[in-house]
Amino acid sequence: MNIHCGGWSKFRPVEKEEVEIFNEAVGMLKGVDYEPLIVATQVVAGTNFKFICNATAITNPPKDYLAEIIIFKALPCEENSNATITSINILK
Repeated sequence: MNIHCGGWSKFRPVEKEEVEIFNEAVGMLKGVDYEPLIVATQVVAGTNFKFICNATAITNPPKDYLAEIIIFKALPCEENSNATITSINILK
């Protein structure tokens, strides 16, 4: 993982460890299926992950679009180190 303190890294393909973090945060969402395509990271007091995803709204008919999901993962030594979504934005 290529990490730059403070700033965002360049976007790159998602690695297995990042898919696990993505699934930890997004797994409980209902109504939209997300597939991560690329990711950028930002080191803070933990790590922010900016995923660009294919999104499919579970509607009739289904609606496909691109979405940006930002997830924060605290350091392992923190009391609550679960991955949490900080924002979801539709990309146009």
